[in-house]
Amino acid sequence: MADIREQIKRKYGIDIETLNLFSLYKISGPDVTDQELEQAFAKKRKSWNQFLNSPREDKAAQARKHLEAADRYEAVLRDPALRKALYAYYQKSGDGPGDASLDFAREFFGIVGKTRRIRRQEIDFFFEYFPEQRKSRQPILEMLKTEFKVSKLDARGADGGEDERDEKKKKSALVADQFDRSTLLGIRKCQVYLTKAAAIGTTAVHFPGVSESLYRFLDLGNCRDIESLRTLVKAGREKASGLRLDGGQEYTPVLDLYNKLDELLDQNDVFYNFKEFKLLVKFPNLTPYMYEIVEARERTIADLASVAQREYGFRDQYDFLLSYFLPMYSKFGIYDNGIRKMMKDAERKQGRQKFLDKVDRILGREKTEPLPPCFMPLFFLAYLPVYLTFGVFELVKLVVWNLRYIAIPAAVPAVLWLARATFRFVGYELPSWSRFSLREFTALLCAGMGMPAALEMAVTLFFIAAVIVLPVILGVCCLWDSATKLRKEFDWKGIERTFWMILNQFKRQFKNRLERRRIFTLTRMLLAVLINAVLFTGVFLYARDLSGGLSWKLRQILWEMKQDSERKTAAKETSATFAETKAETENTEAALPLFEITASAANIRSGPGTGHEVVAQAPQGRQLTGTGNWQQMDSVWYELYLDDSRTATGWASEKVLKQIQ
Repeated sequence: MADIREQIKRKYGIDIETLNLFSLYKISGPDVTDQELEQAFAKKRKSWNQFLNSPREDKAAQARKHLEAADRYEAVLRDPALRKALYAYYQKSGDGPGDASLDFAREFFGIVGKTRRIRRQEIDFFFEYFPEQRKSRQPILEMLKTEFKVSKLDARGADGGEDERDEKKKKSALVADQFDRSTLLGIRKCQVYLTKAAAIGTTAVHFPGVSESLYRFLDLGNCRDIESLRTLVKAGREKASGLRLDGGQEYTPVLDLYNKLDELLDQNDVFYNFKEFKLLVKFPNLTPYMYEIVEARERTIADLASVAQREYGFRDQYDFLLSYFLPMYSKFGIYDNGIRKMMKDAERKQGRQKFLDKVDRILGREKTEPLPPCFMPLFFLAYLPVYLTFGVFELVKLVVWNLRYIAIPAAVPAVLWLARATFRFVGYELPSWSRFSLREFTALLCAGMGMPAALEMAVTLFFIAAVIVLPVILGVCCLWDSATKLRKEFDWKGIERTFWMILNQFKRQFKNRLERRRIFTLTRMLLAVLINAVLFTGVFLYARDLSGGLSWKLRQILWEMKQDSERKTAAKETSATFAETKAETENTEAALPLFEITASAANIRSGPGTGHEVVAQAPQGRQLTGTGNWQQMDSVWYELYLDDSRTATGWASEKVLKQIQ
């Protein structure tokens, strides 16, 4: 292994001990095609060329250095034999330190995997937040495949690489509550810059505490608000910039640190959650767990508490819960349904009022002096549109936050209606659920397709699985996953805090105006109430007329559908009755006897016996159909139909008849 290192270093001037070419170009292994290799080269050169114009000098210098050595990098990777030997070297050299990395990754994904399905996005964030773990990327991916059964992984997709993203978010009016991914990675970069600065001994002369943690270096414990930190960052940035301009290249990491902090302080999630931001900086190793976890359970809290005790010396589980988790979990969109009991225990331990004050701060409900009770109805009516909008938002939030729990019960009606829709699609009418018979439908299906009766059960099971059960299961899984993404990636609490901030601002304005110009303020509020009443009355009347018209149209459509269904049902019943009558007639005709006259002329009488009057005479050879009735007299007498319409009948003796059918 040392031979390959020396060979490449001597021939190409590249130290593969400090530079992983596979990670640099995001190549998954030695068996890549020439086309994939050239695409990776072109993509990387394009990225480096873009960084040449970067305002950050360290990134521009790094890109320039890589571009100068790009031909040598590519020459090494274009040689198949050398590429295989190089890959084997990286794999072998990763065995020693990789054990600790594997244990760390196993613990991390073991905690995260109990709350969600591990996907490529979670693995990408792991390598972005812990870039030092990229050296053991391949063993970690193999561990995830074998131990956690994670599929569809490749080294290129799970490696953050050196690609830089524009992490600065646009300013908006939203009071952000959840921390953005870029903020978390930005804090991590600040820690990396501080580590680089600490490695240069001379920086400690002008920046004492550079060897401490980022929390202590910035003295965040004494920063009461974001403005005090902004002042500190501004002063440090000016000092580092002056030293850098005087030729102090060693102060570049410190300048990069202050530049990054200045970017972070301009972001909404930091501005509106400064106290929680200080916790992020103070306990950075807990951040990736909080970002990845979806639903917290008692086991999750216990695992996180053990990590927190090991990393930062928390006293016990409740110390971790009260000091860190409760103020932070809403900032990451974590479900708290599974730890309500634990939270109540923490509430009793901490004291109810103190706990409620902390919840109010988390939700953004400021402690403001309430309005006099007599003015509250007037304020509510004057700002009714705001309250109604807030109510609609809370309703949507309630549905979305509980959507993953509604998904499974929703499968029951989905199965029933999907079955009904499927039956109608294939032309099998179901007048009512009481007449629903899957066995009957399967029998008709088998008969229509000419299948033997033995396949009836197989067809039934296949139909249930392929047409009803599988789509419902897929629908439930998609709904569950979508609900999780909406909860984790959408800042619901931020919007809620925005509403509270707007309402509190309106209350303060109303209260101040009442104190200065009471009559004028009340007049304006009453006018606002009147305008709202007129608007809502108009909207209500329009909505009532619209709903009435839609309701009438819907009833008409349903009535027409019902009439059409009844007509179809009546037609089917009539057709079935006619077919049944015809079949009975044919069966009856087939069962009636047929007689032939054998005498030269036979008397047909009105009843059995010679005592009855003659109603007709039949010549020899005439064929008459019997009714099926007969009677024993001196001989056997049979009742016969005398016409084709079978309305007239008569009786004849067996002496003049011969049965031919």
